[in-house]
Amino acid sequence: MIGLHLIVDGIFNPPLDGGDIENILSELPLRIDMNVIAGPVVVKGCPENPGWTGFVIIDKSHISIHTFDDGNRISVDVFSCKPFREETALSFLEERIRFEKKNVKMLTRSEE
Repeated sequence: MIGLHLIVDGIFNPPLDGGDIENILSELPLRIDMNVIAGPVVVKGCPENPGWTGFVIIDKSHISIHTFDDGNRISVDVFSCKPFREETALSFLEERIRFEKKNVKMLTRSEE
């Protein structure tokens, strides 16, 4: 196994701001027993594609969040070479993000 990749795409309301994204990225690694190496870094999107993008580098890979003002869409990726509990990560995200709809996928990445 190379790693686990949790992908959460959805529609959310109310909107999140940069501080919300930064807080999620600061707290989620602790919840899934990961160490932060760098970040979080959070930036506002360009006028052509408004929203927020943030990421944090963890000891075994990364966590990223992209929001899109158009339609209140969100995409979250949690990828790690170290195993983590999908349920713990998802429960934390649901505490912090009020999803109206969501699509969740958990992939096991491997060399095969």
